Amino acid sequence: MKKVVLSGTNPDISVVKQAVDILKKGGIVALPTETVYGLGVISNNKDAVKRLFEVKKRPKDKPFTLCFPDRERATSFLSIMPPFAYRMMEVFWPGPLTIIFYSKDSEKIGVRVPSNPIIQMILQELNIPVCLPSANISGQKDAVTAEEVADIFDDNIDLIVDGGSASFSKPSTVVDITYHPFKVLREGVIHINELMKIFFRKRIMFVCTGNTCRSPMAEYILKNILSKSSPYVVRRYEIISRGIIFLDNQPISNDTYNILKEKENIDASSHRSQKIDRDVVLSSDLIFVMEEIHREHIVKIEPTSEPRIFPLKKFLPPNLERDIPDPIGKSYDFYEEVYSLLRKAIEELSEWLLN
Repeated sequence: MKKVVLSGTNPDISVVKQAVDILKKGGIVALPTETVYGLGVISNNKDAVKRLFEVKKRPKDKPFTLCFPDRERATSFLSIMPPFAYRMMEVFWPGPLTIIFYSKDSEKIGVRVPSNPIIQMILQELNIPVCLPSANISGQKDAVTAEEVADIFDDNIDLIVDGGSASFSKPSTVVDITYHPFKVLREGVIHINELMKIFFRKRIMFVCTGNTCRSPMAEYILKNILSKSSPYVVRRYEIISRGIIFLDNQPISNDTYNILKEKENIDASSHRSQKIDRDVVLSSDLIFVMEEIHREHIVKIEPTSEPRIFPLKKFLPPNLERDIPDPIGKSYDFYEEVYSLLRKAIEELSEWLLN
């Protein structure tokens, strides 16, 4: 067994490539993470995985967690999860959270995106998922330094990448999303209360075309209404808005700003437009659209989102039920008409949310 030292702040690329080469050849490499040290093998080498089971003395019915360099590649292995699971990923990935869910082949798997810069570099260079259980004999104490790994495994592994002591020296928190709503199998670095906050705080998204008029107007109106109800209700919902066209980082339109200031006493000068993407669609519990074209666009991005999409016009009185028109290029009076429609719809929506 060989040990190499690798700095996360000033990495030696030759050492990274050495670790990657050993992994590609089916070797077992001890790798530092932010939680504890792990033993890594590439997931598509059956002999390497079998050897890892033997070295760890791990029961064959306990599969290994797969590690990925980023959230996109990790979620590509999973079936569609509930929105709160994606919000957990937003907050804790890269980081000390392991999520268990069904793969696209309907098998339960654990996935993780570690934040340690050394393993991040190795995973990026490797571009293959790595099985990475903790560096210990199954059921015994986890190794948190390269020296402890060497004491435990001696010559039974091929390489130790010494990245110093693991910063947390505590295992990742393991959350099983196959339970309803979820089950914490192991409380590690992340406390269960932090996960519960994410679960209970539902994400509401308003969608229009450019995210400079209607959807931010709706966002701020609902925030204003809920803020006047009770502190509990404000904490219960995260309210955001997006547009379907590329206008990222544009300020709110002048007329929208003036109407919100006059009618709601809201300063929306900090708003910047954002384009909708698949991640925010997957992570939103309720999606409200201004027009049918917006619903169609979202369904194309993610077909499974359709049951969570609602036309805002359905919250208008029957005599006013119609799409919320786009005021861009229209008069200030037209902006006021749009505001009036939005106000009526969102008052009804807020009653629905509060009940």
